[in-house]
Amino acid sequence: MRARVIPPKKICEEFSLAYELKGAQKAVDLLAKYYGIKKMKVMVNGRKVGNHYDACYYEYIAYFKKTGLNKRNVLHEFYHHLVYVYDWNMKVFEEEKKANWFSKAITKKRY
Repeated sequence: MRARVIPPKKICEEFSLAYELKGAQKAVDLLAKYYGIKKMKVMVNGRKVGNHYDACYYEYIAYFKKTGLNKRNVLHEFYHHLVYVYDWNMKVFEEEKKANWFSKAITKKRY
């Protein structure tokens, strides 16, 4: 994996632009290409998501409720994808905390 967990400003900007113009799947594909990993599939299917959640991740697929499909949630689930692909060993609480940090860090990057 690359030394930086948070991509450089240019990649963050490209992610935001791709998300707005082309959709969540194209934006996630861009991040996967940056990290050099297998793509994560984005599925809007609320039936697979638990009652109290907006999204969930399971083996290369991120499931979202229609109301939960937003940039922050996509980035949060992409962090879970990174954890799965790179087989990082961390506790659930720690992973959730870092996923929140990851999504906030990318969306708050100043251009």
